Amino acid sequence: MHEPARTVGILGDTSFVGRPIRLLLEQSGCRVIGISRRNASTMRLDEPIAEWIALCPIWALPEHFGRLEAACGRRLVALSSTSRFTKQRSSDTADREVASRLAAAEDALLAWAGSRNVRATILRPTLIYDGSVDRNITTIAGFIRRFGFFPILGEARGLRQPVHVDDVAAACIAALTAASPQPAYEISGAEVLSYRSMLERVFAAQGVAPRLLSLPGWLIRAAMPLVTALPRYRDLSPAMFERMNEDLVFDHAAAARDLGFSPRPFTLPSGQSGKHA
Repeated sequence: MHEPARTVGILGDTSFVGRPIRLLLEQSGCRVIGISRRNASTMRLDEPIAEWIALCPIWALPEHFGRLEAACGRRLVALSSTSRFTKQRSSDTADREVASRLAAAEDALLAWAGSRNVRATILRPTLIYDGSVDRNITTIAGFIRRFGFFPILGEARGLRQPVHVDDVAAACIAALTAASPQPAYEISGAEVLSYRSMLERVFAAQGVAPRLLSLPGWLIRAAMPLVTALPRYRDLSPAMFERMNEDLVFDHAAAARDLGFSPRPFTLPSGQSGKHA
């Protein structure tokens, strides 16, 4: 007699990180119950689901607490972001609000979990990419293809640790079954490189020589209304350029120890980076 398949629920199933998580779970024989914005209002769960991965914005997670309780959820892994720390002192009010919302949402999640005997783990990734459909590297690649250069502030020497989406997915799944996980982990890429070097890799993946145009801050601020008028670049801000010279590096040793986290270096598929940007 076969044992019933392990069932895992995913909140934000159709998200960028949700696709590889579903693939990995299904390849291991798990049954996946996905809940997204499209079916959240109509989805009815008729069975207990003890394990959950939350990929929706973490500040939206309280909307699902009732659903998790009804499903007898006992294990929850939620995706947050290192922006909780990197945007705290941003010159942009919206950035600071994001950092505040992330911090408040993490606190609310851990408080709820503690009161319901749910073991919750928060993962905070750095810049997530896959070089194909992500909103980070592919936006850069799309700009390069369209204009033939990329603007930077100063020397863009701030350090980065891009983390591949498949490594984030693997960490989420590993955290579900970790024996004694911490409440939160930073999830960063294996390679530390400057923002400038990261851009040069994006150019190289497209087979073109790097053309980085260093601009003064006043010109970036003046040009921003024109650039953000384009729908593809509406999320850009002067603060993003300022962070090009800030080190945004996070130690993932705890995740490596407890979750077996083993990220890859920053690698882009040749000739494919940003193909959907």
